[in-house]
Amino acid sequence: MAKKDNHTEHEVVVTYKPKKTVGSGLDPMAAWHIKVDDEFIGTSPTLNGVTHFLYTKGYKTWAFRRSPQKNGRPRFKATVIKVNN
Repeated sequence: MAKKDNHTEHEVVVTYKPKKTVGSGLDPMAAWHIKVDDEFIGTSPTLNGVTHFLYTKGYKTWAFRRSPQKNGRPRFKATVIKVNN
């Protein structure tokens, strides 16, 4: 009997977009916008937080690839897996 794959692959795009609000210490906060398969799922103030956020949503990622935006702002892409129980 063949073993069934119990995971699905998804494309994640993490884009840097500075917030217009001021955080603690009066410094503008950076926000990394997270999209999975072109669907916005949330933001994180740090790239490390992006990985943690994806993990709490059930996604496992290993490495992000740099893919700068046309305006020069940072953007990262990754292929992640989500385990289906």
